[in-house]
Amino acid sequence: MRLNLFLVSFLAAFWFTVSSTFAQDFDHRKPMMLEDKNYTEYWEQFFYLDDGSLVTSQFLVANFPWPVGKEHGIMLGTLVTPEGELHVIKNGRDLGKWGYNENALDLFIHTHRLKASKDDYSVHLENTMGIVDLQLTSNQPAVDHKTFSSDDGFIETSFYAPSLTGSGNWQLGPEAGFDPSGPVHNADYATGFGVHVVMTDKVDQLIKYWSRIVGVGNEGVKPFLSSITRPNSEEDIILKLFDGGEELDGFTDVDIIYDNITDEKDASYPKTINISATSDKGTLQGSFKYTKKLAHFNLTEHLNFFEKSFAKSNPSVTNFRYLVDYNLVYKTAEGEKTLTGMALSEYTDIMPAKKTPAKKRRRNRR
Repeated sequence: MRLNLFLVSFLAAFWFTVSSTFAQDFDHRKPMMLEDKNYTEYWEQFFYLDDGSLVTSQFLVANFPWPVGKEHGIMLGTLVTPEGELHVIKNGRDLGKWGYNENALDLFIHTHRLKASKDDYSVHLENTMGIVDLQLTSNQPAVDHKTFSSDDGFIETSFYAPSLTGSGNWQLGPEAGFDPSGPVHNADYATGFGVHVVMTDKVDQLIKYWSRIVGVGNEGVKPFLSSITRPNSEEDIILKLFDGGEELDGFTDVDIIYDNITDEKDASYPKTINISATSDKGTLQGSFKYTKKLAHFNLTEHLNFFEKSFAKSNPSVTNFRYLVDYNLVYKTAEGEKTLTGMALSEYTDIMPAKKTPAKKRRRNRR
């Protein structure tokens, strides 16, 4: 009995040590290139531009089944125009036609590139659908969620740039209906974030839903929220206040209530998020209310016939992207302050893959 207890204690301590070491060694510069069959790693960026457009980009490396194969790189980007038109910019390539720098965050996949130099970042997306160029800055240190393990793998999540600001431009191309290209749209101000994720199991075994909110605009105190609900209903919440490029406060005791739940097809999302939180400095209470739809995005709807047949065995991931109005009351020993403004929100609902009913075998008549 003592031997069994010793082994359990030893394995628990060993796993804690390995997990802690892994979290500390999470390298944002280059992909880990793991051998796990469900290995997926990506750098994802979200930006709201002051012309009313939304830009997202995901530089992804993954091991796919045949015929795609291991070490495949994909860039999946979206551009939502101020008029609400959604354009998908995506390309996939085998290693050699995608690559990375060993010593710096510098990823390219086909003609798309994510590059960093100290606190400066650049995002370049380009194919026949359109071109996006953004130049950004973040002086915030990375903010990490806790490592979470399933029966068959783990997930590590880190906002390598929790508060990105900058400027840029975008232009639609012939695939969007222009001959040869549309006008260049300039944005004097862009607000967003960058997040790095690595996982070795299917996403529905690691995340149930994920809410992310970042305040937009170039003035005032802004909220940053990332709330992940795991399949076992545990919550992992990061809530901070940023004042310009500096962190004003971080909250360790956070309660979230999702309200006004709206159903859409096989997914759902809230239209109100109420929060109550405390920190060493004070308390924060209030709500985020969804006001303007930017896009409801499910990648499956944008795949070709071959890609859809390949995706049938994968979980369904639906992203609800909105602008939200926030009204928060921040109380400290120095007094009370009401924080109001607009924020960019994405709520991701993840559903397991639908099981295909077994075909009934017809009996041969004799």
